[in-house]
Amino acid sequence: MKDLQEGGRLHELTERVQRDDTLMLALRDHYINIYYRGGSILHLEDKNGGYVGTFDTNYAQGKPVKLPPNVVQEPKDCSAWVAALPELKEIMNSHFARKHKSEREFQQLVAWENNRSAISNETEYFITDIEFADPDQGAKLDMVGLKWLSKNKKDETRCTPVLVEMKYGIGAYDGTAGIAKHIADLEKILADPIKRESLNRTIEQQFEQLLQLGLVRFNKHVKYDRAIVSGRPEVVFLLANNNPRSTKLLNILDEVKEPADFDLRFFNASFAGYGMHNACMLDLTKFKELLRQLAKVSPPAHFAGADA
Repeated sequence: MKDLQEGGRLHELTERVQRDDTLMLALRDHYINIYYRGGSILHLEDKNGGYVGTFDTNYAQGKPVKLPPNVVQEPKDCSAWVAALPELKEIMNSHFARKHKSEREFQQLVAWENNRSAISNETEYFITDIEFADPDQGAKLDMVGLKWLSKNKKDETRCTPVLVEMKYGIGAYDGTAGIAKHIADLEKILADPIKRESLNRTIEQQFEQLLQLGLVRFNKHVKYDRAIVSGRPEVVFLLANNNPRSTKLLNILDEVKEPADFDLRFFNASFAGYGMHNACMLDLTKFKELLRQLAKVSPPAHFAGADA
């Protein structure tokens, strides 16, 4: 944090992210990732009192890539990597034109809309990390963050933990990384109070760090101290570009039961966009009702009998 803040040797990188909405900074225990279109454009790892900067040359598809020296000890070393970012973006653009990574790209867009866009002060969710992986938690999560209701914005102790799984298109709904598998995995994790508490503290720290670096935009009240994350977790499935005529999603969800240790929600956008509000979150029953309406599918017989 000291290196990323004003006067630190990495501060130029922070400034670049502040004025470039296509970049996202994720600060972990011993390394920093800068994301572009959902892919890591720069990885800086704490080592020997300095940093080692790397770029995944697989994006170049075998073509030579001219990179700055990987040792980052002084501000000028950081400047060299900042200067290289436009060329590295072009390399990644070419790669993503051939190999689409829509889900990861839209994860970053969700984070930007809720954290830093013109409407971020109005939303009720903040994303503190994407591609969150922690061996202690035993999971890899698309997004983690906190939920802070508008009516509670003058009380930073009223924040609750949020985990977001994003699926882009109907092809991502089933299989080993599908919706049912994610719910089962999260039930194992969030049933453990120690793991829940550890995740809460991580989200708190990440939010405070992003706030100090000027990478979260919202109107703090005059006595704001520090966000406190606690309470029952919420797991949100953000299902981008579902085909409303398909019954695939409905068939999968008909086999899902309400989890015991977290609130399961499905994001239904407010007209369009990814600004997240509590009013846009549907529980399992309401979401299945919506899917049936869209696909023009009658409810199961036992529901119809109950209605009759």
